[in-house]
Amino acid sequence: MSMSLQIEPRPALPLCPIEPAAHIIGQKWTLQIVYFLLDSPSMRFCELQDRLGGVNPSTLSSRLKMLEEEGIVRRTQISAIPPHVEYSLTEMGRSLEEVIRAVTQWSNTWLCGCCS
Repeated sequence: MSMSLQIEPRPALPLCPIEPAAHIIGQKWTLQIVYFLLDSPSMRFCELQDRLGGVNPSTLSSRLKMLEEEGIVRRTQISAIPPHVEYSLTEMGRSLEEVIRAVTQWSNTWLCGCCS
């Protein structure tokens, strides 16, 4: 008669806290969008596109939509002539300022000392 051992499954390790943040801010253009929105109360799509220089409009649109869904960016429809949309940071988005400043400092120190 053989004896079988019952092995209980190991509990799943908790998700590393950096993973969900990296999923959001690690996408191309995302940190730059937040960086430019930190300097302005709000910006239009074309203003952001100009500041970013080289971003594809559909990529910018998808990043803004994702940031809005994550609660980092607020999209406001302005009823003016002509009507337009403005983007601004939410409180959650503004709380990334310290992170952005730290990444900027790190980049200036280690990667491109000449960048601002």
